[in-house]
Amino acid sequence: MATQWQVESAARRLGGTALSPDRGGYTLTMRECAGADECIAAVRDAAPMAPARALHVGWGSFRNLDLAAAARVAALLLLDVNEHQFRVWRAVAQVLPDSRSAADFIDRVAVALPNEPRLRQFGTDTRRWLRGDLERPGSWLFEGDPDGFRRVRELFMSGQVATAALDLRDGAGMARLEAELGLAAHDGWQLETTYVSNIPWMLAQPVGFFGEQHGTLGGERSVLEAAREHLAPVAMRSRRVVSAMHLRADASADNLQWQTELLNPADFLEPARWRVLTTP
Repeated sequence: MATQWQVESAARRLGGTALSPDRGGYTLTMRECAGADECIAAVRDAAPMAPARALHVGWGSFRNLDLAAAARVAALLLLDVNEHQFRVWRAVAQVLPDSRSAADFIDRVAVALPNEPRLRQFGTDTRRWLRGDLERPGSWLFEGDPDGFRRVRELFMSGQVATAALDLRDGAGMARLEAELGLAAHDGWQLETTYVSNIPWMLAQPVGFFGEQHGTLGGERSVLEAAREHLAPVAMRSRRVVSAMHLRADASADNLQWQTELLNPADFLEPARWRVLTTP
């Protein structure tokens, strides 16, 4: 009898290697506020129509937990390239089982989170930083709707949350992810939401996440073109993609802010949407 697809086993098979830069991990998502709560509300509105085996895949911060709670997914695959982000996820997994509420979780995780290198946040008090989300309707920590917190807690406690190192620039790694999603689909799983944060914007810049120079990959392909090509098969399996790949109209070089958007896969992959990232 065929073995059922499981997110933890899939994460192990992805087999990537994380980097350990002098750059801390994220808890709350920064500089992507515009449009975020509207996107999360739209995902929540569509959740009753989601299949029982709904899956979320995403890179980065707690925005993944916001979306997983809103979409009512049954499994969650958290990806990143930064080892310090995985230290954040380990701290979350450590304290969630004993947390009685979102506020209790914040009290516990503020102590458990790594602080070397410093977490990426506005302000020095992590507990105060996180408590702001108790009042944000789009957050999984929103006290006005404790069901979101309960859903995420249950996912972690039931072994339905897994992490893996994966870089959009890594064609072989992305091919392994697409293959895993194919196995999942064969077992009845639907990739409900995919979150890419502002990674495409970053890949369009001359200098990468941790100071690396962005030249070309695979001949004349730019890093951005290669990343789009690697991501396309994954995105096309997704019911919807949440992206913050474009700057807000009022963003400036000294105040970068990104617009969060909810897109169908074809619109997300539209070449013009990506070309504009490299337009001066």
